[in-house]
Amino acid sequence: MNKNLAEQSYWDDGYSNYELREVADDEDMVKDWIKKNLPDTTNGSCLEIGCFPGRYLTVIGRKGYKLNGIDLTPRVEKDFPEWLKSKGFDTGTFEKVDFFKYKTDRKFDVVCSFGFIEHFPNWQEVFEKHLSLVKKEGYVIITTPNFRGIVQRMIHYFLDRENYNRHYIPSMRPDKWAKICKENGFKIMECGFIGEFQFWVDKQPTGYFKKKIFERLIRYTHRLKKLKAGRAAYSPFCGVIAIKERD
Repeated sequence: MNKNLAEQSYWDDGYSNYELREVADDEDMVKDWIKKNLPDTTNGSCLEIGCFPGRYLTVIGRKGYKLNGIDLTPRVEKDFPEWLKSKGFDTGTFEKVDFFKYKTDRKFDVVCSFGFIEHFPNWQEVFEKHLSLVKKEGYVIITTPNFRGIVQRMIHYFLDRENYNRHYIPSMRPDKWAKICKENGFKIMECGFIGEFQFWVDKQPTGYFKKKIFERLIRYTHRLKKLKAGRAAYSPFCGVIAIKERD
């Protein structure tokens, strides 16, 4: 069953007036992780699954890849590619299509998604379909939030429950991702947890007690950032990048 735990209307409403922009150089740990681990190219192709609004797709575009994407949100077919072109990116095809109905004979040098697989209870099927679209010697890049780690889980379960419930927590397992990649002929380049402590909520908490906890967390986040990065308990993201060695 291809049930998406996040209703499409949630994304459409949130993105209807979303201002497209690139991620600033000093703003994002996932951006730094991509830049460190993905090689530059002069003629490579990239497909992002669930591509809108493309914050990390632009990072890959700056490394020389021709950009393609699929999504179900209405702005993916016109607004998004026009904006990418206006920023100087080399663009290919952008389609409004359900990933489970997406069919193509093409293989890509990079297939990626950022915050996609964790919305599906059948996440393994979603993951393996990503792998099936990668060329030999191409890369798969997948990231999700880390709501499974004990610290992050408590924060989101208590302060961000509605958003937490849109995510399938058992999918946030880099160890299982690595196993699936290896079984499908990929060599792991990086796999694990990304970044120092950080957190966010989809909506500001309501209620006196929750508001006070939220304010206290905000106040002490700068201290918690001193903890070692890349830890399952509190790092905010999971990620894998792997290269396809055999078909």
